[in-house]
Amino acid sequence: MEEILKEIHFTNLVWAILAPLFLMILDVITGYYNAWKNNAVSSSKMRDGLGKKCAELCYIIVGIICKYAIGTSSVMYFIIAYVCYMELVSLVENCDKLGFPLPDNWKKKINNDKGDEDDG
Repeated sequence: MEEILKEIHFTNLVWAILAPLFLMILDVITGYYNAWKNNAVSSSKMRDGLGKKCAELCYIIVGIICKYAIGTSSVMYFIIAYVCYMELVSLVENCDKLGFPLPDNWKKKINNDKGDEDDG
């Protein structure tokens, strides 16, 4: 078990790709289930969402190219961390909409962020 845990870190390129990909898949599944539960499944919204996921994958590929072209991996790790952060926030939002119990401070933060987006 310790050997497996030693291999799970972002310095391994495979995990740097799989972690955001796994979070994207979970986000798509929870988003689709949320839409299905609320009878709001829309092919246009799904196309838009999947288009954004493809763009995120392109960002990751650009980060990997920067790693080998420039010789520094900080750009790649920043992009991967940002994509993972976006996906985690989206997962929390989807879980909140599905009625999954979340801490009050998380719900408050999500609602504040949504209000900021509406004003802009």
